[in-house]
Amino acid sequence: MVIATGTRNPDHDPAPSLRRLHTGLQAGGYTPDTLQRLLGITRPDDVGPLNHAPACERIRSDRGSAATLVRLFFLEEPETAARIASALTPTLCAELVTFGLLRKRNGQLTAQLRIDAVEDQYFLADRRFQRIAVSALRLSGGDPVYPPSSDSLLLREAVNAPTARRVLDLCTGSGVQALRHLPTAEHITAVDLNPRATAMARLNAAFNGADRVDVRRGDLYAPVRGERFDLIIANPPFVASPYSNGPAYHAGGGRGDRVLRRIIAGWEGHLAPRGRAFAITHCALRAGEPIEGVARSWFSRFSGRALVLVLEEGTAVDLAAAQSLFALDRGLAAYAREVRRWVTHLRRLHFQTVALLLIIAERAVPRCMEVVDAQPRVLHLPLTPSTADRIATWLG
Repeated sequence: MVIATGTRNPDHDPAPSLRRLHTGLQAGGYTPDTLQRLLGITRPDDVGPLNHAPACERIRSDRGSAATLVRLFFLEEPETAARIASALTPTLCAELVTFGLLRKRNGQLTAQLRIDAVEDQYFLADRRFQRIAVSALRLSGGDPVYPPSSDSLLLREAVNAPTARRVLDLCTGSGVQALRHLPTAEHITAVDLNPRATAMARLNAAFNGADRVDVRRGDLYAPVRGERFDLIIANPPFVASPYSNGPAYHAGGGRGDRVLRRIIAGWEGHLAPRGRAFAITHCALRAGEPIEGVARSWFSRFSGRALVLVLEEGTAVDLAAAQSLFALDRGLAAYAREVRRWVTHLRRLHFQTVALLLIIAERAVPRCMEVVDAQPRVLHLPLTPSTADRIATWLG
């Protein structure tokens, strides 16, 4: 399909500029391998509020094109117009300023959207370390679109459905799940309730030269009523948050499974025979409450088989500490208050632990459900003497 641009004049379509930017980023070395080499990270959110400043300092003196692009699009730091023009060409820089992806001020350029490199694809999303630039690339309003993070990349890597021809990506956000299936799927449908997310997903389809992505706005299955798919993927809002009016990509209700329950309920009517579904979620649990009991309630009407993998488990305090990091911008006292708010909320609901789950289902017989603890186990095998042993040996 042709990527929709609404009522814009075709002469003002950013898609051609985004394709040139894709080529420029590849030529400039803006790749996952480069991020790992320059910043020592394996996942985008390995750089967060606590280590953003050290990451910037790590490559501040590097004047190469790759480091310049990493500072601009990943670390969200201003860069000199001259260095960006050298990395991307002056003409392309001028186009990106015109479309609002770059903002020029006092001889420096600032990216108004973040760009993440995932395998050989690129994804625009809203910034993590700077204020949201609402009008960048003439995007529509709505909740912020979160960049691809560890959970979304974990889900992207876990999906196993090589013969799927019709793919549905629910809660698509940036489109990072949907676009992975461009090489194999015949038809890809991506759905999100957030108008900014659907606009961002369309831009990312154009960014990556996609012509088989049908982006629709709506509430889960409403835009695909009556359709069946070989593969359904979902990365829904799943955080057990105290905020009822938080960003759409975030809060998943008291336990974290408010949206997930509706997604799983729709698998029966929207999965083709032998169709597969994959989802990732948090699940908050009370003391002594088994995951099996909660999970069985999700699949009460699903006539297929399901596997629930427990990837991580943490305490309510662990979740509170991670989710409160945004408050560090306002100082340590604000962070402490935010942690207490989250902990109070979770304890009020009697939740003690939070599990990260990967859910796999297939519309096939026999009907069954299995929960497996898939948390990594590390066997401690020291290859060098301990510090105390070294001292004892030296002392003789």
